[in-house]
Amino acid sequence: MFCSNCGTKCHDGTKFCPSCGSKIADEQQPANVQQNFNQQNENQTNYQQNYTQPDYNQQNFNQQNYNQPNNYVQPQNYNAPQMYNVQPAMNWYKFLIYFALFAGAVVNCIFAILQMTGMVYGTESGYSVAEYVYLAFPALRFLDIFYGILLIALAAFQVFTRFQLAGFKKNAPNLVLMIYAAGIAISLLYLVISSIICGTSTFDASSIGSIIGSAVMIIVNKVYFDKRKDMFVN
Repeated sequence: MFCSNCGTKCHDGTKFCPSCGSKIADEQQPANVQQNFNQQNENQTNYQQNYTQPDYNQQNFNQQNYNQPNNYVQPQNYNAPQMYNVQPAMNWYKFLIYFALFAGAVVNCIFAILQMTGMVYGTESGYSVAEYVYLAFPALRFLDIFYGILLIALAAFQVFTRFQLAGFKKNAPNLVLMIYAAGIAISLLYLVISSIICGTSTFDASSIGSIIGSAVMIIVNKVYFDKRKDMFVN
C-alpha cells in the first residue's frame, strides 16, 4: 500500500505514513494511490516548468519599473532639436528692407548734395558761409566734393544691399555690416583730413556719436543675423 499524501510505499496494516505521518486508510487501493501520486508529481513538474520559464515581457516591464523611480519626471532637454521649425522674429529684418536702408540712402544723397555745394556750412546775412571757408581753406572744397561722392556711392550700396537682403541672398547679412563699417570709415577719413587742412580738430560730439552708433549697429546686426543665417541660402 501507498501513502495517499506523499506516495511512500508502506507495509500492509500501517496506520500512519513513516515518511510524512499522514493517516493511511485500510481500504486504500494501491493503484489509486500510485495514480494520485503520479498525478501530483506531474502537476508539480508542470508547475516547476511554468515557474522557471522566464516571462521576458514581464521581466522587461519589471526592469523598466525598477530603473524608473516612482513619480519620476523626465527632465526636458531644452538643447535638444525640436521636431518642428520655429520661425524667428523678423521685425528688424522687415524694418531694414522696407524703411531703414531706403531712408539711409535718401539721407546720404541729401547730405552729399549739401556737402558738395557747400550748403552744409549754412548762410549768414544772406551770403553763403562756404565761400569764406573755401577762401580760407581751398583744399576743403575738393574734400567736400570727394566726401559727397563717397556718400552717393554708399547710398547706392544701401539700395543694392536692400534687394540682396529681400532676396535672402547668402551674403546679404555681411553687406549690412559693410554698410555701417563703410559709414564709419568715410566719416573718420573726412574728419581726419579736414582736421589736417584746417589745422584744428573737426571732431565734435555729433560726429563721434554717429561713429559710436554705427559701431553698435555692427554688433547688433552681427548677433541678429547669425541667429538667422540658415535663412539666407540663395
